Amino acid sequence: MTAPLSRWTTAWIAFLLPAMALAQSDTLRVDSVVPVPALRVRSFAEASLVDSLWSDSLWVWNGPCDGAVRAFRFEFPDSTYCRVDFPCALEATQPTGLNAPLTAAVGGGTQRQAWTGQASIARIDLEAMGRKLVATSCFPPASSAKFEQLLAAMEGAVFESEKCAVLGEASARLCLTRPQMRQALSLIPSEDRRLETIERISRSDTEWTEPELRELFQLNFILERALKRFAKR
Repeated sequence: MTAPLSRWTTAWIAFLLPAMALAQSDTLRVDSVVPVPALRVRSFAEASLVDSLWSDSLWVWNGPCDGAVRAFRFEFPDSTYCRVDFPCALEATQPTGLNAPLTAAVGGGTQRQAWTGQASIARIDLEAMGRKLVATSCFPPASSAKFEQLLAAMEGAVFESEKCAVLGEASARLCLTRPQMRQALSLIPSEDRRLETIERISRSDTEWTEPELRELFQLNFILERALKRFAKR
């Protein structure tokens, strides 16, 4: 036979029930929070490579740059990405290594300069930007060493058609940037072949500007064709 509950036990149970219900509701609220999908952040520079996952509300970075601007790609789970360019600045750095004291003494404390950058962006601002398909882009960009090899091969080619072929073949295996394309195209003397080649090597994510096209093409009738093909007016 089960003994009846005392009035003290009954009161204690009545006291605990609301607290237990509150704890359970708090647990449900925590469990119902939807995790934020991680974005892949990528950036290429000769000084350093960035390839990491980010799932916070604010992205912050600081580090070395190759020049006045460093580009970052933020790749979303739906296979789209957006690119953001952040400015970099030249900063003086102290000499390092075993010869640092000697250099400072002989050269009067000579400093060298290096490009560095600091960047931050909120996820809500990033999600509001326009995106492109990852499949239509090319990454990482060609290194300076690979590009120098390409320029040497073009300069070593005897005929203009060979120069165009070398550049076309290289663009199929290297992710050439616009400045690299522009420099390589300048090695092709005739503008009609230059136009044919730029049409061949340009990708869907290659966005030529009007000043760049005017620099490449001086003949008006070829410039007009290039502007009609590439420039956004």
